[in-house]
Amino acid sequence: MARKKKKHPEHVSHDRWLVSYADFITLLFAFFVVMFAVSQVDSKKVGRFTQSFHDALEWQVMGQNAGHSAGGTAVMQVIPTFMDTKMAKAAHDFEEEKTAIRRGLVKRLGNVPMLAGLNILEVHGELVLRLPEKLMFDRAEAILRGEGGEALVAIAEELAERPVRIRVEGHTDATPIHTPRFPSNWELSQSRAMAVVRFFLEDGKIAPVRLAAAGYGEHHPVASNDSLEGKAQNRRVDLIVVADLEGASTTAASPETDTGAQAESPDHPKPGPAPGGASETNR
Repeated sequence: MARKKKKHPEHVSHDRWLVSYADFITLLFAFFVVMFAVSQVDSKKVGRFTQSFHDALEWQVMGQNAGHSAGGTAVMQVIPTFMDTKMAKAAHDFEEEKTAIRRGLVKRLGNVPMLAGLNILEVHGELVLRLPEKLMFDRAEAILRGEGGEALVAIAEELAERPVRIRVEGHTDATPIHTPRFPSNWELSQSRAMAVVRFFLEDGKIAPVRLAAAGYGEHHPVASNDSLEGKAQNRRVDLIVVADLEGASTTAASPETDTGAQAESPDHPKPGPAPGGASETNR
């Protein structure tokens, strides 16, 4: 009869936790090694990096101490400010240009009596040369009058050599119009703006790339349409003079055209009465 083997009880290890603990310590050590390596910033490389941004994108890059690492190396924080110094200088120069344009047009008044109807305003940093309908066009027409042409010649001579762009805006009153040529005030105001732009193009003193046209109908009034006087003020052509920050070239190009439905234009405040000559109003 075979002897039955005696089973020995299995040995239970109570030290298995040491394996997991050793793995955890190893991972923790590796983590701190990586953190230490990342914190060591080469200040020379950061300097070259910030300089490359300044040269390539013309950003102003500011270096600031954001803290110190364990080794004592300063960490620089790169903050692009998106400040174009050239555009800032052009904007500053435009302030001087606006003053010079005002003085120049008032000075030309003695030789060009038609400028007596011109009203000069400043709205939201833009120079507005406001010309009334009675000087520029007959009622419900978009054919430029001779008196208006004389005023535009003097204005073109003043603006020709200045670093500015001109946006011509046509405006009407709230009286509806329904003719084969002008189904609404949109078409009338746009046609009047284009008539002024066309005159500047034929005159040849202002490069086409510096011109733009927009028609706004009756939707940007400067006075109430409840009175005849208010309607007369609303029927106008505004020449919006802005700084040419891009440095427009004199090469031929087609002027921009805008029906006004897609473009936005600030409402210009009501001008003061012109005391028998070109007036200046700062708003």
